[in-house]
This record gives sequence, structure tokens and C-alpha cells, in this order.
Amino acid sequence: MIKHLKYGLAALALAVVPVIANAPASHAADTFRILSRFSDRCLTANGDNVEVAACSSRPISSQDWYWEGAKLVNYAEGKCLDVRNGELDAPAQLVGDCHGQANQRWSWYGEQLRTDVNYQCLSIQDRGSWDPHAGVNLRNCEDTATWQRWYTQG
Repeated sequence: MIKHLKYGLAALALAVVPVIANAPASHAADTFRILSRFSDRCLTANGDNVEVAACSSRPISSQDWYWEGAKLVNYAEGKCLDVRNGELDAPAQLVGDCHGQANQRWSWYGEQLRTDVNYQCLSIQDRGSWDPHAGVNLRNCEDTATWQRWYTQG
């Protein structure tokens, strides 16, 4: 009986190892925060929405992001920064699956974050709302607009 149990546990261990080996790598070391030049607040995942809010002091939070190719992924949620169909003035949102289409691809242009769907800029709503949880959306890029300028920490 013990002999069978011993071999059964060895087989179970061999079956589990491939699952662990295929688990996604942690991105904790690669995370950073995206802050607005307008308000020095952090880009924050809040459920399926994205907003700028006071930066927290927690080690890992909904304010931590990492690059996966051209996609910006929220570390806490595991979801991609997305703009619904790349529509002008559409609120930025998080989606469950990162598919990598143009409305989820972003790039830096100076201090602006631009989407690849129409090269519009991630902006604080209402041209720089001081609301403590101001939403973000997609707008035509303006070179002097501080509500479209971002920087990273971490």
C-alpha cells in the first residue's frame, strides 16, 4: 500500500510540474505608475473604468501598470487599457481580455500617450478636471495641453 502511495505521489508531482512551469511570469518588477502632469495624480483602474486619483502608498495597487508589447496592462486587474472602438471622447476602460488590436495599443509621443487606432491622446476628461476621481478619455492631441501629458514613476 505504501509502495503504491509513493508512486502515486510521484506521478502527481510530475503532472503538477508542467502546470507550474507554464504559469505566466510575474511582472511586479516591471511595474510603474503613470502620473498626470496636470494634477500629479495616478492613472488608476477602478473596476472597468480608468480615472486619475491620488497616488496610493500601497506596494501593488490598481495604479501599477506594465508594458506587454504595445499594450498597457494594469497589474492588479490583469486587464488592458482600452478605448471603446477608439472613439473620440470615449472614456478609457479596462477590458477582460487583452487582444492587442489598435484600440489597445499605445505608444509614447513625448509626454503624450497615443492610441494606435487614430493616434489620439489619453486625456483627463473635461480638459483637465480637478475632480478627485476624474475620468480619462481620448481626444485630439494638443501640444500644450497639460491634461494630455503624463510621466512615469517606478
